Order: sequence, then C-alpha cells, then structure tokens
Amino acid sequence: MKKLLLISLMTLLSTAALAQTGEPVISADRPGMSTGTDVMPQGKIQWETGVGYESEGGAATNTLNNTLLRYGLVDWAEIRVGMDLLHEGSTTGLSALNVGTKISLVENRGWIPAISLLANLQCPRIGSSAFTPSHLAPQLYVLFQNQVTSWFNVGYNVGAEWDGTLAEPSTFAAVCLGFSITESLGCFVESYNYFHSLGNTYAMDLGLNWVVTRNLQLDLAANLNLQNTGNYLMISGGVAWLIN
Repeated sequence: MKKLLLISLMTLLSTAALAQTGEPVISADRPGMSTGTDVMPQGKIQWETGVGYESEGGAATNTLNNTLLRYGLVDWAEIRVGMDLLHEGSTTGLSALNVGTKISLVENRGWIPAISLLANLQCPRIGSSAFTPSHLAPQLYVLFQNQVTSWFNVGYNVGAEWDGTLAEPSTFAAVCLGFSITESLGCFVESYNYFHSLGNTYAMDLGLNWVVTRNLQLDLAANLNLQNTGNYLMISGGVAWLIN
C-alpha cells in the first residue's frame, strides 16, 4: 500500500515538472472541503489531482488518485468531470463518475459577496461497485466569498447532498478563512459540517497552498472530526495545473 501511495506521489511531482508558466493566475478548488466561487476562464482547462489517506476507528481508505478536470465553457460557467481511484481493505477501484457545473452569479463588490452555484451528479454503475452509489446522487451548493483585505478572504458554502441510497439529503455548511502569507504562499482553516436526521457531523480542516508558477499550485491539508478527534484523521496533498 505504501508503494502505491509513493507511486501516486511521484506522479503528482511529475505533473508539476511538466507545467509551464502562463499568463493567467491559477485558482484551484483544492484543497479543502468547501469550494471557491471562481469559475474557469472561457476555453481554459485545469487539472486538479491528489492523493490522500483517511483513517477512522482503525479502518483506512487510501485515495491513490483523485482527479477533477475543469473547462471554461463561457466566461460565467464551467463544466467539471471527476473520478477517484480508491483502496479500502483489500479492494481497489474507481469511485462514481462525478459530472457537474459551476456558474458565477454575482461578483464581489464591497460587502456584497461573490456568489456562484455548483451542481454535481454522481453516476451509479460507472466505477467500481464497492465505491459507487445505488442511484443517481445529486449535490447542489450555493457558494459565497468576500475578499475582506488583500491578504484575507472568507468563503462560505451551503448545500444539499444526496448519497444515492436515502431519499433525504444531508445539509452541508462550511466557513473557510483564507490567508495570504506571501504572494505565492497561502493557508486556510475551515469548519465544515453535515446535518441529517440520522446524525450530524462536525469537522474542520486546515492546510497550505503554494503557487509555484502562475499556472501551477501545490497543496497539503489535514482534516479532523471534532466528534471523534482521537480516532479520525485525514491528510491529503496534490497539484492543480492550468494546462492552457
């Protein structure tokens, strides 16, 4: 298992070496559980990929690769396609195919936040049966962000997530505080929570992002379950590459 994670990490570093500097400044939706409001410029393609490790009560899930491709369809909307390669116990396979769109609705002006709409759909029977839902699993979020100062921003999301099994969705809510340490190095801390009639989850994560060039970002993050701090940990790292 460690060898597989090492190979995945080497793949990420190879991706970083291939990236070239370009005119646009990259804006990635990773790391972190919340999502920013920025939409890909028209005609631009971005590849966001990473590896991760999640442990809860002795059971571990390894994300050998998670990939999200984003394409700017028009100036105010992008299309998104994602899929993960997972290993859990003795099972390795692909997650459900995730397709979606992000649409910019309002730009940030003073106290008025930037507002975007994010819609995803997890598709059953496209991927490995161990990691795919039984039915279509939609996710719908409203994304907000305020640039408070040149070095500090606040992002907040609210949404509904269906798991493909239960008729009732979970409500997702997150608040993310982002800080610019230097022009190229940033950090964040966020609270993210799931609310459902069967039980709630309260969690947080924090991490770093390093803009290596104008079209390449590296990141690291760690997550904690605030209800189960002694038995839960998730760590991840990855690359975002603005290809063109």
